[in-house]
Amino acid sequence: MSITVLNQVYMEARRLAVAGSALAHGDFRLKKLLPALDQAGAKAPVFAKVAASARAVIEGPEETSAESLLELASLVTAVLYTQGETGVADPLKPIETVDLGATTQTSARLLKSVLEALGSTGSGRLQLIKDAHERGAFRDLRLVKPVVDALADPYPEIADYLAENAIPLYGKAVLPLLRSAFDPTGGKGDARRLKLLHSLDPTGSREVVKQVLETGSKEVRVAAVECLGGSPEDLSYLVEQSLAKAKEVRAAAYRALAAMDDPAAADVLKAAIAGKDIDLAAAAIARSKNDKLPDLLIAEITKARAAFPKLKDKQEVNDAAGRLCALIAALPSREHPTADKLTLDLFSGRGELAKVKGTDKSGADVIDAVVQRMGHGHRELRAVLARAHRELETSHLSLACVAGQSALPPDEVYDLFSGYLVNAGGKKGKSPEAVNAIVHALGGNLQITWYQQPAEDAPPRDPRWLDLAVQMKDLRLINAVGRPGHAGAEAFLRDEFAGAIKRPPKDPTYLYGVLSVMIRLEHPQAMDALLAAYEKDAAKSSPNTWWYHELIPGLPKSAIPRLEAFVPKLKDREADLCLAAIQKLREKD
Repeated sequence: MSITVLNQVYMEARRLAVAGSALAHGDFRLKKLLPALDQAGAKAPVFAKVAASARAVIEGPEETSAESLLELASLVTAVLYTQGETGVADPLKPIETVDLGATTQTSARLLKSVLEALGSTGSGRLQLIKDAHERGAFRDLRLVKPVVDALADPYPEIADYLAENAIPLYGKAVLPLLRSAFDPTGGKGDARRLKLLHSLDPTGSREVVKQVLETGSKEVRVAAVECLGGSPEDLSYLVEQSLAKAKEVRAAAYRALAAMDDPAAADVLKAAIAGKDIDLAAAAIARSKNDKLPDLLIAEITKARAAFPKLKDKQEVNDAAGRLCALIAALPSREHPTADKLTLDLFSGRGELAKVKGTDKSGADVIDAVVQRMGHGHRELRAVLARAHRELETSHLSLACVAGQSALPPDEVYDLFSGYLVNAGGKKGKSPEAVNAIVHALGGNLQITWYQQPAEDAPPRDPRWLDLAVQMKDLRLINAVGRPGHAGAEAFLRDEFAGAIKRPPKDPTYLYGVLSVMIRLEHPQAMDALLAAYEKDAAKSSPNTWWYHELIPGLPKSAIPRLEAFVPKLKDREADLCLAAIQKLREKD
């Protein structure tokens, strides 16, 4: 009790020291402690001395209040110091530690910016966090707790990035923090913490996972289900969760069951694709690497296909078409002899399927699902689809052309699909939709609005495509299949630019499209054209001049002297932007 009173006097003395000694005279809070000090002073003289010092502060002259307050504070501090204890009675034991591995000491500037990114909201944070990770900043011990807290960041891309890249750096050392922050009834942040607990310590977190299955929130239960499947004893839990009311929990259970090579798990999935959960179960099977599961889909598709042409009720057609589409979409994209044979059978029988009409879904939707599997499937299926292009709907032409480019020789692709463009302007020409489909499949955007680098993985193309593009005078196609040094393309681009700069086209971005293609194809007059257009727009304070800043880095470095000579012609703000673009060009590899 006496020590408690001394602590209270100490706190009041500190308060008065902060407030100012002029306010100490007559202080009612300190006055309330005098009776307790007097009582303690009857047994211990030191307390009587403290009481006297306190009275000097409360009742003494105001001009000496500072000295009295200092004396009281010093006396109480000295007495409390003598009452402290050092050491413990129990035997010493080593503290359990976990090696964090190599750590770093992040600079104060970087640390501040990372802490702000982790603890705030707004755009631009993800890139800053990625840059900090690449620089090894997250090995700084001061960032461990903020990273764990940021697993609940409202921007899921940031939270997921930290869970996948930053937390694994800490290994098991971060487990205590994850456990203390984990709330089984929480949201997505706690779901991430649970999955991290399981990935870092599968055995130690197993009981937590089981408890969450009973009492956790929907988000955390989904995470708990995703943690199961690695042990045969998980089967019973997964079967139980496949009957859960929450759709997300059932979907997670099906995914985990699809990863297990167990007949009982296959039975649950078989029942699901035959019931109302067909979409969930089919999606789980599609993601699985279990080679036995596609047989479930094939059996169900075969049965549904046999019954489909006989359906008359439109609602029954809707339901059956929807089920077939889900099942076909779940077939493996990799080579699978039985699934491939079924796919080709469905493709050859698409005339019969097309006759079945529903209200929302029909046989046409089933055909689309088959075509999609072929277009994104293995080489043989893609080749069959490409060679059957004349039998396809216009909506499938683009996919067939894309499939052909990755499955057939370049000259055959040209022979198969160039006819849609050769006759595009004649009486026997195809529809504009067909032309757009082929141009898009070859990589031509329907609108060219900025400088585009060709795709690194673009398939080789027959050189005749560029001749055809020039014949058609189609800028989109020239942009897609062009190559430097083609005389016809260079002449077309020169004339097209001359016309576009003299009279504004209906599409104001067309001029910049021409310039971007000229630069990409290394046109000998690209530099002259860009400066002419830039100077014209800059002179009238056009809001479109920012396009030029995007185009400048695409020029060769030999253009830098001319660009720097052009800068003085620009106004201050334009000059600064142009100089920044020139710097990007200078730093280009």
